[in-house]
Amino acid sequence: MLPKLNGLGRHNMDPRLSLLIQDYLSSVSSAVRLITEGGITLPVTNRDWAKNDVAPEGLLPGAVTFVKHGYGCAVHLPGALVDFDFGSNGETTGFDIWRLQSFASERIQEYGFASELELEATFIEAVGLGELFRAGQLYYSATS
Repeated sequence: MLPKLNGLGRHNMDPRLSLLIQDYLSSVSSAVRLITEGGITLPVTNRDWAKNDVAPEGLLPGAVTFVKHGYGCAVHLPGALVDFDFGSNGETTGFDIWRLQSFASERIQEYGFASELELEATFIEAVGLGELFRAGQLYYSATS
């Protein structure tokens, strides 16, 4: 089982990055809830998701649209687009810099970042400090 984000890395993760990750994961959680409420079974593995018979796009409860892709899904929540992949064991707590940048989009300055480059540098620093770790194609918080 992968550790969960609690907002504090071993070296006190940059609070801007921590907040962005928390918001992203909260939105993923909302999207996953809508997916299950819409009658779609969550996968045991990311490969199960890739080969299931879920329509490539559709509507979830609340007229929320989704687009299935590869190992994940893009869900157009009210106020934010969240794109996520299922992890190798079906987990939904993974992310990468592209997904965080896409999620923050035009709101990146609301998180205190001057640019996507600054966000990327902060992300790379968190990886270097061991606050984030890579498992497969995604990154996870190193704190539990």
